Amino acid sequence: MTNNIEIIKPLLIFPKKDDSFYFIQILQRKKDHKGECLGGSNNNSRLIKAYHINSVEKLQKQYEEMCKLADIFDARVSINLNPRSFEKTAFQVLIKISHQMENKDFYNIRKAYDSVCGNYHAEIDKRWLVDIDKEDLDKKDKIIQYIRLAHLQLSDHKKVGNYDVLAEIPSKSGLHIITNPFNLQAFSQQFPTIEIHKNNPTNLYIP
Repeated sequence: MTNNIEIIKPLLIFPKKDDSFYFIQILQRKKDHKGECLGGSNNNSRLIKAYHINSVEKLQKQYEEMCKLADIFDARVSINLNPRSFEKTAFQVLIKISHQMENKDFYNIRKAYDSVCGNYHAEIDKRWLVDIDKEDLDKKDKIIQYIRLAHLQLSDHKKVGNYDVLAEIPSKSGLHIITNPFNLQAFSQQFPTIEIHKNNPTNLYIP
């Protein structure tokens, strides 16, 4: 079992009261259920339930339910640490629904809101995810050192003081480093096996 709530809670900020939220999903992943038909519309995962969390208190109140559902369905609770905006999400939903109606895709309109939440974020506070598999964990300290040096070299000096490596979050097969953006120009050359995701969720709870 992996329970990361105490690591993640300090990362949650709500810069716009009554507008900012974090998108949480309980997902059954195909690679965790090999040979099974998940019954979802996505070939790689099935959504069990989604949450739109606008305070730490709300997360704490609903966390027990999230974990129970994950246990029942052998699923993962994932959170995207790039905060969303209810206002901007609503406008993006209108755009998506209008395109779906134009294409006569009326069946999937019901999924439009969560689809937008998964793909679009308001860029209130950008966080990237550096995905380190267990065979590369010996490179962790060098990767963190590289990122911090890259932050110091940013041209926008107003951001440099606030940019940092924010957290190390355990996964089932390695580690997620959560960090503010940095220059990627030489990173892939120095660490070719390490993936960086600019809008991907990390693990909140894994049974």
